[in-house]
Amino acid sequence: MNTYFIILAAGKGTRFSLKLPKQFIFYKDKPVLEHSIDKALKSKLFNKILIVTNTNYNKFIKIKKNKKLIFIKGGMERQDSSLKALKYLKKYNPSKVFIHDAARPNFTIRLLKKLNKSLNKFKAVVPYINTKNSVKYYENNRV
Repeated sequence: MNTYFIILAAGKGTRFSLKLPKQFIFYKDKPVLEHSIDKALKSKLFNKILIVTNTNYNKFIKIKKNKKLIFIKGGMERQDSSLKALKYLKKYNPSKVFIHDAARPNFTIRLLKKLNKSLNKFKAVVPYINTKNSVKYYENNRV
């Protein structure tokens, strides 16, 4: 299988109110971004891992060289970065593409494997968790 993992890490984190974007803040002894990279590598599911980042932040990335890692410059908005990444990967003729937000490091390798298996059956899958404490709005008898 030709499977690729895109990590969107070009965000500025303006709502986070720190000088450094969330993906570069230290969490459990390393930058948040590195957790996602490490899990993607450890899963052994991906041919390449494409890290979409703003070149202004490259000085914060201290990742060991790895032939599976590719860095490209992101776009102005998240959707622009996603499109740039997909266009970049087109030359590899991917059969599966995972897109991940770098500021969300608490996924598991088990989840990656489950998503990969689901992609054998469906064209697209999205992970979710059930919640019991959500808010619902009713308007005109519709949720």
